[in-house]
Amino acid sequence: MREWRFAVLLAGVWGASVTPAAGQTLTEEQALERMRAEHPHLAALRLGVGELEADMRERRLLANPTLSYTREDAGPVTDDFLLVSQELPVRGRIGLLDQASRQAVTAADARADASTLAFETRLRQAFTALLLAQERTRVIESGVSELQRVVDVLRAREREGEGSRFDRLRAEREVADTETDLEAAEIERLGAQARLAAFFAPGTDSSRLRAAGALLEHPIRTDPDSLVELALTGRADYRALELSAAQWRTEQRAAERLRYPGAAVNAGLKRTGVAAARESGYAVTATMVVPLFNRGQAQVARAAAARARVDAERQALRGTIESEVRAAHVAAVRYRALADRYRATSVEPAAELAAIADAAYEEGEYGILELLDAHRVTLGAQLRLLELSAAARRAGVELDRVIGGPARP
Repeated sequence: MREWRFAVLLAGVWGASVTPAAGQTLTEEQALERMRAEHPHLAALRLGVGELEADMRERRLLANPTLSYTREDAGPVTDDFLLVSQELPVRGRIGLLDQASRQAVTAADARADASTLAFETRLRQAFTALLLAQERTRVIESGVSELQRVVDVLRAREREGEGSRFDRLRAEREVADTETDLEAAEIERLGAQARLAAFFAPGTDSSRLRAAGALLEHPIRTDPDSLVELALTGRADYRALELSAAQWRTEQRAAERLRYPGAAVNAGLKRTGVAAARESGYAVTATMVVPLFNRGQAQVARAAAARARVDAERQALRGTIESEVRAAHVAAVRYRALADRYRATSVEPAAELAAIADAAYEEGEYGILELLDAHRVTLGAQLRLLELSAAARRAGVELDRVIGGPARP
């Protein structure tokens, strides 16, 4: 029964790992491209920018002209007026409002870029989780196979009267524990597949997804100062605040134009006279808006306050960016160095330890406990290396996020 259970488990793991490879094996870049093409959240971000642009377009337009007809009847004389009234853009506010509108749209586009980067970061972390789960499954599966080989040898020896029943039972116990770990890793992999599928179009079959690539791929820049400068020029959220500050400066200039007089002109046709003899002519009226009570004080104050608020937010974000970049850089570099050092000092010696234990057990120098301990140490070292490699990859993804782009040489 144990051999049958183990065979079924391995078949399930093989099917889960091989079938998706034939279906939807994705590199991280392919996953990002697919998300950008399929996920409605990213489309909503861009549509929101288009919605704001449509709203702002109204501010760039001149006021509509008005058409009026007036009839005055006083005794035998009747006067008819057909007039068109148009406000004149003498204050120069239209051009400033147009400039402020474009700056607002550009800032909104930058904020959409920042939201997109955050969404892409979450996908990359989900991709890392799936990659780690796949590697854990592969390593544990290899460990189960190695332990099953030991059990097969012990069973053969026991049948021939040369082996110990205790050794065989103890080895089978180790196989059972490791198989449980394999099943848990399989459950973790299925969950990671489902979390990654959430970044694609609704209804994506998560069971066919597989991540391709190594946990550790690209080196990290070693100069944090250059990364801070790169972040201040590349972070879309910081750029959005700079654009918003420029927008409110322009809004303030436009509001200050309200202190200047405005003007409008009325022009049209006039007919006057008695019914039997009427004359036609023209009528022209010029009006001026005197900024006596409303000189744009409230608009200027609002724009100044908004500009000060944005400047304060930008200064706060600058400090946050500097601290985030340096912290993420330390984590990425040190986790990468730790994973490399652990591979050299623990994983490779552990593999040699398992080979020595196998040979010593064959010679009768070691018992079954020493042999199983060596295999357990080897498997644990490999799994620990995977965790360190995944931590280094996550730290690298976070570093990419805080600088607004890839932190590669």
